[in-house]
Parts: sequence; C-alpha cells; structure tokens
Amino acid sequence: MNLPEWLQAEIGRVEDVLMERAGASPSALVAESSTHLIKAGGKRVRPALVLLSSRAGTPGLPQTDLAAAAIELVHLATLYHDDVIDESMTRRGVPTVHSKWGTDVAVLAGDYLFANGSTLGAEAGGEVPGILARAIAEVCEGQIVETSTVGDPNRSVDEYMATIGGKTAALFRAGCELGAATSGANDGARRALVAFGEHLGLAFQIVDDLLDVLGDPKLTGKVPGTDLREGVFTLPVLLACERDPSLRSMLASGERDIAAALPILTATGALEDTMAMAADHGAAAVAALDSLPEGDWLATMRSLADGVLAQIGAPA
Repeated sequence: MNLPEWLQAEIGRVEDVLMERAGASPSALVAESSTHLIKAGGKRVRPALVLLSSRAGTPGLPQTDLAAAAIELVHLATLYHDDVIDESMTRRGVPTVHSKWGTDVAVLAGDYLFANGSTLGAEAGGEVPGILARAIAEVCEGQIVETSTVGDPNRSVDEYMATIGGKTAALFRAGCELGAATSGANDGARRALVAFGEHLGLAFQIVDDLLDVLGDPKLTGKVPGTDLREGVFTLPVLLACERDPSLRSMLASGERDIAAALPILTATGALEDTMAMAADHGAAAVAALDSLPEGDWLATMRSLADGVLAQIGAPA
C-alpha cells in the first residue's frame, strides 16, 4: 500500500501498541512467538481502515489507536490458527509460528493475541468490545463452515459468498465501524463506512481467490493452485463446477491438479466472471463513500479499493 505520510505516522503509533502489548510477557517464548508476525511486517489494512474511518468524526483520539491495534491483534491471531489448519510453512517471508515452535505454541500464541486484542478493546471502551466480539464470532463461524466444506465441489456460489462475508469481510467491516464509533461519526457516515468495508473485504477475498489460480508465485509467495490441491474450492472453481459437471466429477474423485482444471476455468468463463465480481464489489465499495465529504482520507480509502483490484488488472 502506498499510504500518505500522515497515515503512516498514525500507523506507527499503532505499531508501538502492537509490540508493547504482544511482547509484554516476561516469558521470552511467549513474547517472541507472539510478536513473530508483527516483526515480519504486513500491510496493516485493517488498522488503516480504523484510522481512515475515524476521519469521519474526530480523529486522533486514544480509543481509536487502541481499537486499531486491537483489530490487528485479532487478525494476527486468525493467521496463527489458519497456518496451523493449512499446515503452511511460511507467512510473510518467514517461518510460520507452528513450523518454528510447534503447533501447541502456535495455537496458544494465537489465543494470547486474541486475548490481548480483547483487552485493548475493553480499554478503548464504548462500543469497541461489542464490535470486536461480533467480528471474532463471524470470522470463526466462517472458518468453521469453510473447514467443513473442504473437498466438496457441490458447494454453491451463494454459500461461498456467505462464508467469505464472515471469515474475511467481517474484520474489514469491523475496522470501518470501529473508526466511526470511536470518533463519534454520525449514523449516516457510519453506515457508509461499514458498507465500504463489507464490499472491500469481499473484493479482497475474491482477488485472493484469483491470485491463487493465476498469481505469480514470486509475488504471492504461493504455488499456483494451492487452495485447489488442499480441497478449498474457491469462487472461480465453484463457478466452473456449476457450468461444467466434468470438473465437479474430477474434483470429487480427488484429482485436484491446477493444470487439468485451468482450461475448464477458462473455457467456462469462470475466471472472467470472478474478475468481474471482484470489480463489482470494488466499485460498490467506492460508491458507498459518495455521501461523505471529500478529503485526503476519502481519496486514500478509494485508493485502497483500487490497489486491491490492481493485483488482477481489474478496473476500479
């Protein structure tokens, strides 16, 4: 993300809170494992959404920084657990926590980050604990549903969209709502920002689905077709299954080779239509901001949507 200097400075404050809270344990193992992914970097999209959305009210308040740090700790906790579930060996260019310290430490360190995120939310006060708790529940529900459908090519596109509305979009929505709530933004601005977060989160996940199929492994850090091989059938695959039963039969038999599936994804138009759906959600995210007063912060929010879609060459 190419963020303006004023936002980078605000994210710098949040980074300080992240390191302070995640690394507060007197146990070297707890502190090191809990700060492992923070030190590895990251785009910090979710805290950026909190900080940007706070510009709809009174920005720069302490509770906004706490909320921004809280949602990033929650996000990091989900990554720890996802990496255990997926048996991933690297994340952000470094070994995953479970590959370095073992599964038990990874799961417990993830729980520790959830707890610290909840503590920060409680310190922020007001609506923050409730917003965070609802988002955590939605993420967990979405992930459970996705786990239960691994290897099932009969899953509908609508079911998949509902799942990613929880496991991915929930934290985008929550980030925008936290920014609005902690800054005292009016109800109209809050609704607009939450709608932005919803559509941005959906676009983000759909683009990720496409990158798993078409992305350059040097840029994505993933071998193409990783989700397919693991039985996680994403939007382009499910669209193609609905249009060509032969793909559904192939996947149901356990054959999950991207080289065999890709011609079907192309022939059915599934890749093209997935890209169009990502673009539609990106456009809806931008349109949701139309009722808000213009400013640098609003331009930055639009650029976030543009940046997500630019990864696949889709128009904003």
